[in-house]
Amino acid sequence: MTIGVERAVSQFSGVAGEATTVLELGRELARELGHLVPHDGFMLSGLDPLTRVSCFLSGQHTYSYGSLREVLLGEFRYRDRHPFAELWRGASQIGVLGSGVREERDSVRLHEVMAPQGFGSEMRLALVSGGLLWGTMALVRERGRPCFTAAEAVHAQCAVAPLAQALRHFVTRRTPHPLRSTRPPAVVVIDGTDRIRAATPEGRAWLRACLPGFTGPDSLLRITYMHITVMARCRRGPVVNRIPTPDGWIEMHAQLLADTDPGTGEVALTIQPATARTLLPAVAAWYGITAREVAVLREALEGLPAKQIARRLGVSPHTVNDHFKALYRKVGVSAREELLATLSH
Repeated sequence: MTIGVERAVSQFSGVAGEATTVLELGRELARELGHLVPHDGFMLSGLDPLTRVSCFLSGQHTYSYGSLREVLLGEFRYRDRHPFAELWRGASQIGVLGSGVREERDSVRLHEVMAPQGFGSEMRLALVSGGLLWGTMALVRERGRPCFTAAEAVHAQCAVAPLAQALRHFVTRRTPHPLRSTRPPAVVVIDGTDRIRAATPEGRAWLRACLPGFTGPDSLLRITYMHITVMARCRRGPVVNRIPTPDGWIEMHAQLLADTDPGTGEVALTIQPATARTLLPAVAAWYGITAREVAVLREALEGLPAKQIARRLGVSPHTVNDHFKALYRKVGVSAREELLATLSH
């Protein structure tokens, strides 16, 4: 890695620590990355590391919200060029579209999404660190500008892990806790075109809560659930997403309704404050909590004292206390009572 690249990627952590909103996070990370890979627009998505569903989104001068559905379908159903799942597991986490190679002739994303919006080239970054996919980033250049180059792809590859760590830092700088809300859980039914067909009275309010600061019309609320509904149809089973917001974590469950077409069927969304049971696996991933620390925490959430936890896990009370100390440090609390109160409603 050259000195210039090192200097650029070293800024990502500071950006994540200072950004006050998801939109600001995306803009500042894209600005720093622009020193290495100039671009005209970007889209940044943070992912639930366990289910790989988008849990926050930021973008500027990029695909329209109406086009996002086609981009997502290309990711799962059409198998368009450079799906993020392949980049995540590949030798390189960078994919470029718009270079003019023969394999791009059938790309729906290039010809039916990018071209009509004036974009001629796209670079995708799968933000991988420690074997997990923490987020995705797409950079675009307007038509008439040169395509992203191989040298720029090398620079972008150097930025992949630092960008992933920046996303983690943005989430973990706050102590995790479920959203504190008196609002009852909501159920929202999404039709085959990803529009709201029916909802309980609090449905739209919950969707807006998943996008802090969102002030757009209801028609744009689809960006909060399009990814999870597409995944529920493609996986043909329930999908869960844990969404970090400044006010606490929200959980969203999506399930294909019975007797509907898996490809276009209706999906039921349930949205509510995150429960400790659902939140704990995501917190463990984001905050780097080990399997043994999770086991201790699960027992503590059941109300067991340290000595009984030690007997159940076959370790000494001293070891259990060491695990608690590690949990306090990682989560940002100072005592067991604070830790349990943090993760509970």
